[in-house]
Amino acid sequence: MPPTLSPAQLKALDGAYALTGTANAEIAQRWYPLTIRSGYTAARPAIADFLSRIGRRKLVMPTYRALAQTADGLRFAREVFAKARPGLHPITIGSVETALAAKPAS
Repeated sequence: MPPTLSPAQLKALDGAYALTGTANAEIAQRWYPLTIRSGYTAARPAIADFLSRIGRRKLVMPTYRALAQTADGLRFAREVFAKARPGLHPITIGSVETALAAKPAS
C-alpha cells in the first residue's frame, strides 16, 4: 500500500471493507494513519473514538504520530488526548505527550 491514497480511493476501500470504525484495533492502527496522511477527514469521529477507547501504546502511537504532522491534526490530537488521558497507562501518556510536543512539519 502506498503511503497515501486519494480520498476517492479511501472512500472505496472504506465502503468495501468498513475500515473506519472497525472494532479490530490492529486494523485501525494501520487504517487511521493512512487516512490522516491522505486527508480523509471523514474518519475523524472514528479516530477520536478509537483513541478514547484504546489505551495500548503500540496501537495508538501510529495515529498520534500521524496527527502530529500537521497543525490541524495536532490540534485535533491534543483535544482527543485531553479527554482520553485519564484512562491511559503512564507510559502511554508519556509517549503521547512527547509526540504531541513536537511542532508539525506542515
